Amino acid sequence: MSQLVIDVLVTVVLTTVEVTAVVLAFFAIAVKAWAADNTGRGVPRGLKRTGRAVAGTSFVLPLACAYGLFLLHLPVAASAQCLLAAAIPFFGPILTGVNRLREGLARRWPGRRQR
Repeated sequence: MSQLVIDVLVTVVLTTVEVTAVVLAFFAIAVKAWAADNTGRGVPRGLKRTGRAVAGTSFVLPLACAYGLFLLHLPVAASAQCLLAAAIPFFGPILTGVNRLREGLARRWPGRRQR
């Protein structure tokens, strides 16, 4: 019973830390892109490369953690890390779609005033 409690506790702590780190990294990239965007035409190349590096790192680290947790006989934590690694590739297309939707709405209503 105590092994299961430790397994679930490790799962919660690791997943929380990793998701928070990924969200903060993408938030920092978005703030830098917003600050560097003088023309309103996309994200600079350097920030795109940084975003890809963050996405790649956040894909590889959970897999490495999952392998280590599997060797430590913590199957719930290893499974959670595998699921996290499987979800990371979907962040890029989702963020791209949200950005394109935002740009499309801005083009559709260019004279919209903020109150």
